[in-house]
Parts: sequence; C-alpha cells; structure tokens
Amino acid sequence: MTCAQRDPTPMHLAVGFGVDTIASPAHEIFALWRDYLTGRADSVRARTYWSRKEQESGPVFDLLSGYVYQGFSNFTVIHLAPAVGLDSTYLVRTLVTAVDDCTHDVRPLALYRVYVKREGDKWVLANPLPRLTRHWKRNTIGVVTFVYPPTQAFARARAEASAHFVDSLARAFDLPPPSPITYSFTDDLVDMFAALGLDFFPLGADTVGGRSNALNRLVFVGSSTAGEAYRHELAHVILQPLVGRGNTAWLVMEGLMTWTGGSAGLDYNQLLPGLRTYVNAHPDLTIKTILTNPPARVGTLDVAYDTFATLCHMIHEEGGLAALRAWLDAGREPDVVLSVAARLLHVPAEQLDVLWRRRLATLSDRP
Repeated sequence: MTCAQRDPTPMHLAVGFGVDTIASPAHEIFALWRDYLTGRADSVRARTYWSRKEQESGPVFDLLSGYVYQGFSNFTVIHLAPAVGLDSTYLVRTLVTAVDDCTHDVRPLALYRVYVKREGDKWVLANPLPRLTRHWKRNTIGVVTFVYPPTQAFARARAEASAHFVDSLARAFDLPPPSPITYSFTDDLVDMFAALGLDFFPLGADTVGGRSNALNRLVFVGSSTAGEAYRHELAHVILQPLVGRGNTAWLVMEGLMTWTGGSAGLDYNQLLPGLRTYVNAHPDLTIKTILTNPPARVGTLDVAYDTFATLCHMIHEEGGLAALRAWLDAGREPDVVLSVAARLLHVPAEQLDVLWRRRLATLSDRP
C-alpha cells in the first residue's frame, strides 16, 4: 500500500512525560525554545534568542543546525531541568522524528541538547560543545588547538604534522596565513557527536570519520588511529575560500579535500590502489555515473571521493592552480562539470573516462 503525498506540515512541538513547563523559570525557558524553533528560518530573528557571546565565535551560531533541522516536523521536549554543574543554566533535550502517515511508525532523526543560560537580564540559548568539553585537555600547535578528553592520549608528532599541513596547504593554494582552528577529537564519532550535544544521530555501522564547520573554523574527528591526523576536515577549513561561493559541485569539493587531505584516515596515495581495484572490476563504470549516483562507501573505499580526487590531481598536473580553480568554479550541473574537466585536460568529453582510467593505473603505481 502507498500513501498519498501530503503538503509539508508545520513544526509541531510536544512535551514528553514528566517535563514541567508550568513552574518558573521552566515556563519561560520552554517558551523561549518554542519561539526559537518556530522562527528559526528567520536567521535575524533567531539570533535574538541565542547567546550574544557565542555569536561572536563565528557566523554559525547554532552548531547543531545542519544536523537536526532537515525538514522534520515533529519535535518533542523530553527533558527540561537545571544543568548539573553549571550555574544559572538549564538543559533542554529534544527528540526529532518523522511519523509515517500510513503505519504511524516513528523514525527518529536526532536526540539533541541545547543549554539555556542567563546572559544579562534574560535567558538565552547556548551550544552544548563548550559546556560538555569544558574539562577536556587542550594543546595548541601553530594555529591549531587540539581539544580532547582527559582519558585520550595525545600524539604530538601527528599533531605537529597536521599543524604543518595547515600552513603548507594555505601556501600551496596562495591563500592568506590561516586563522586559528579548533580541532576536537575522540576515539569515534559516537563520542564526538555526544560532545557536540547529539545524544543520538544516525551513523550506520561506520563510526570512524570527521566533520567540519568551515565557517567557524571547527573540526570534529572520531578516530582511535588517526585522531590528530584526520586532515580531510582541516582541508575543508583551509580551502573554504575556494569552494564557498556556491559554484562548486559537491563531489568536486570533496575530491579536492581528498586529494589534499586524504580520506578515512588515509593519505590520497594510500586510497588509489583500492580505487583502481574497484574500477578494474567495474568496466562499465563512468565518471558521470559516479557523479550522479555515487556508490556507497565501503570501509576506507569511497569511489566518488577518490575518483574526483584523481581528477583534481590530473587537472592540477595539466594546468596548475589556475586550471584547478577554473574547475572549482565550473558550477554544479553534471554535464558542465564533466565538459569543463575534459576541456582542462585537453580531451574530447567522450574520452574523459578513457583518460581517467589510464591515468588511475599509473597514479596508483606511484610510491
């Protein structure tokens, strides 16, 4: 059976069992949270609800916005109470779900936190990250401050190599000296997301990886083997000026970060043998298919990221930084992305796949 499509419903905010929204200040805090959620799309209005001090840290004042606000309409406050160990601060935990119109099955997207604190004479919203990591250790090397749990070991040599990578990448792309970056890491993404305030967020079976907030110059990594050396996310922060104008296709951007910073904790060159094996086993695979219908990542093999990393490499070898910048500005329409790549590589568009396969064979043989 199928259900008829319905128009999107407005955000519905419910209150869970045992949550008191009557007594003061819980009543005022709940009203503040409700008003923020219903008016969040108006960024100017939304800012009035958020800590002014935290807004000074970067343009993305709600650090969880990209995770929890994805068009889902059912929000339930399941906890509203004073925050343990924090003065004049309350904790609000909210469940975000989708409810199937036919079966009424509930599919959770996220269970997340927000803090509410006194700032001057009013209550304002605040991010979990600085509160949940307030007792973490910090080490600054160059422009990168590494933040990690007290139980975590710190590999200084890896951290120093990552700090050097930040400076060298900026120089290689003729960018200004980097501004400070905060790099938080744990053993896996479950712990890292928990520190961000995501008590639940769907990750699948692979809990190793990284995320970045390039505008706020924040990196979040969960990896027990490459905690200080997950440079893909550092590349996102450093190269944001090249891809932040909206003219870069998603996989071109991720290919750039993979070519410069690696992926899944591996360097670019370490990714190539796995990509070559996959490509050889799929003779009908085309770059356009990868672009429009990317194969699922399996372990450290991400066919889409790695393919577009090789294309970035090839274009840079052929035409230098000017050619690579031209591809980054080519737009997001698949046919245009591929036609510009072919032009920059000086081959007819129908020969791009042939050239790519041939170059992949030689690139993956390099030490």
